[in-house]
Amino acid sequence: MAAVLTGLKVVEFTHMVAGPSCGQVLADLGASVMKVEPPQGDITRRMGPMAGDVAALYASTNRSKDVVLLDITVPEQAHRARALAVKADVVISNLAPAMLKRAGLDSATLRAVQPRLITVLVTGFGAGGPAGTDGLAQASTGLMNSTGPVSGPGYRTGASVVDVTTGVWAALGVLAALENRRQTGEGDAIQISLADTCLYMQYPQIGLFHADPAFARRNGNHSTVSCTPMFDTADGRLLTTVLTSRHWQALCRTAGRGDWAEHPDFATNEQRCAAQPRIEEMFGPAMRTKSRAEWTALLRAAGVPCGPERSYAEVLRDEELLQRGMLFRLGEVMHVRMPLEFETTQRGEPRPPPGLPQQD
Repeated sequence: MAAVLTGLKVVEFTHMVAGPSCGQVLADLGASVMKVEPPQGDITRRMGPMAGDVAALYASTNRSKDVVLLDITVPEQAHRARALAVKADVVISNLAPAMLKRAGLDSATLRAVQPRLITVLVTGFGAGGPAGTDGLAQASTGLMNSTGPVSGPGYRTGASVVDVTTGVWAALGVLAALENRRQTGEGDAIQISLADTCLYMQYPQIGLFHADPAFARRNGNHSTVSCTPMFDTADGRLLTTVLTSRHWQALCRTAGRGDWAEHPDFATNEQRCAAQPRIEEMFGPAMRTKSRAEWTALLRAAGVPCGPERSYAEVLRDEELLQRGMLFRLGEVMHVRMPLEFETTQRGEPRPPPGLPQQD
């Protein structure tokens, strides 16, 4: 059976992560994706560590694509790029809008020639806004300020979560536009920005803050709406979630302190949230007597949601993730597949990221 997007033709004018992430999602679903790169190749081919003969950053975002080298600032090559674009179903861009317009690769120009075309423009702060990055989006929309220790400066996330989430949302927009085109015969012009995506990622926190600014405070590793003690064990840290009285009682019994299960200081979720530092201190001695794995097994068996804090090194050794194919290798590169499990819908067969072709 063919993959669900087999036959869909996608052309990318992208670099870095957010734009290419959209194309990779579509490629994973079976679309044919042609990535247009400048003669020297995408900048991420030269950024960060190598994994074999390809940069790991480039490889992680460009699997299952083909590539053609074109300098869209040169009129003849821009003409070739337009010819590719108007024959596609979808065109994804995250280059500067002014550069795309000069090359005749902006949405209005392309869709005037091919109205059924679906275009996607990914920007930092909107088509008329300044250039943006993952970190700038986090800083400008409050995510950085809300992340980190209770006191001191805010932190950006370690991973580029806004870039990747923007790419996934852009792909969702493409799927919606494809369905609209099926119904109406019309294409569409989709715009999405890193800043808007980052703001959407925080909609629960925005709602909480609007209702009560003090409630949506920076809280370190603790949740603001449920009790989430972090315990030091014999070999690392363990995060738990104590949302209900049943969870609290099970934690107390499992840790050998059943006498705390009905203590009036911890009777409600609000009381337990306020007492999280005290709870961590109370259970600390018992938690340090066993490993993360031992406590995880005991607490999960008792019905307490919990899990170890793990390093990337530990995650990449996880046999369950490897056996399920969530982590898989293409050549020397470790990849992460999309997190969807389908019963009947077919995904595409992943291919290694494209090498840099020889120039004519």
